[in-house]
Amino acid sequence: MKSVFYHHPVFEDFSLKAVGESPSDLREYVDRRASGEFKFLGYPFDEPVYVVYGRDTENRNIEDLQLDRDWLESEIDSLSLLGRFVMYRLIELLEAAVDERDSEGFNLYKELQPRQIDNALVHVDWGAMLPTVAGDLMANLILRHSLPNANHRTAIAMLQFCIEAVDGSFSMPRTHIDDDNWQEWVDPYILDSKRLLTVRRNNVRFQKLVSLDVDGVTRKDGIEIRLSNYDLDMPFREARSHYAKVHELHCRSFAVEVLDKAGRTDLTAETGPTRDDLRTYLEVGVHKHEFTDVFS
Repeated sequence: MKSVFYHHPVFEDFSLKAVGESPSDLREYVDRRASGEFKFLGYPFDEPVYVVYGRDTENRNIEDLQLDRDWLESEIDSLSLLGRFVMYRLIELLEAAVDERDSEGFNLYKELQPRQIDNALVHVDWGAMLPTVAGDLMANLILRHSLPNANHRTAIAMLQFCIEAVDGSFSMPRTHIDDDNWQEWVDPYILDSKRLLTVRRNNVRFQKLVSLDVDGVTRKDGIEIRLSNYDLDMPFREARSHYAKVHELHCRSFAVEVLDKAGRTDLTAETGPTRDDLRTYLEVGVHKHEFTDVFS
């Protein structure tokens, strides 16, 4: 399989921005940008392919994180009441994720974006069946990427809280082997989630790769994306909407799998929590948890 790297193989905070048949194609792309830092890489296939990689944000260590408390309070105050409690719990979950590993190995890939929380919540089908509500919550928290890291881990924890808001006796099945590895039944869902979101952001670029006879893209975490598995032939905005919905359906399936692994398939027929139900649980119900245990 002819494959190119999605992240630059040496400078991992640089990701694929444009592809072309010649270096001059990429120079035109760079010249149209007023600023930015770029890396070029050529792939010596029978018909060479050239890629330009750009950096959106510089990777940092968690110890470098410096939050302006006044800014953070202002951002959280701008959220809905449910959004505030989701943000509070996500920050606590992020702190727990950091505590579970050496902070020197915990990198930040983007800025904290609290206002993305309400953008996630508005896309949840509140009042639907429990797997739909829990799956939508997980999917859209991952999609909006409000935290600088650990978005999959924290979104799965929020799925757990969503289920517990309906049945407080629910016991979440173990999802991790250790801090770096998911249980075998969880791993395929995480990998496909990352594939879907990468395709969602890059369908036009990936379609260009297909036109250059490239078969796949490899992310820095070793995840292979076989381009023939995805419909790329659509406008960028349509792809964003299409793959957001595919990702929701994917996470709804994960919610069903969680209930099955927990021996609680009876809950698949239960109505999911309302916004008020979840807010109440996040306010008073989650205190039974030691948040570091959520990642075990």
